[in-house]
Amino acid sequence: MDYRATLWRKSLERKCWKRIGKYRLPNELIEFHIIHQGKLYSGRCIGAHPAGDTTQPGSIAYVVTRRDLMVEGVWRKARGGQIGMNVRDLPY
Repeated sequence: MDYRATLWRKSLERKCWKRIGKYRLPNELIEFHIIHQGKLYSGRCIGAHPAGDTTQPGSIAYVVTRRDLMVEGVWRKARGGQIGMNVRDLPY
């Protein structure tokens, strides 16, 4: 576990984000940030039913549901926007 990733997650939790894995994802549009394989995956999806195949690496469903592969992850209800995901370098 990367200590910097934990500090990053806790800073977002102080801004009303919820930890993935601690809360059940709702069946509505959510925003997420997940650290997975040394990259930051951010996007929007339907929480309980993310788009894509859960066995296909790189799909939204794979990143959101494979908690064994994620370092840290947070989510919150989205106010709108399109379903999709982008990948960036780590924020720290």
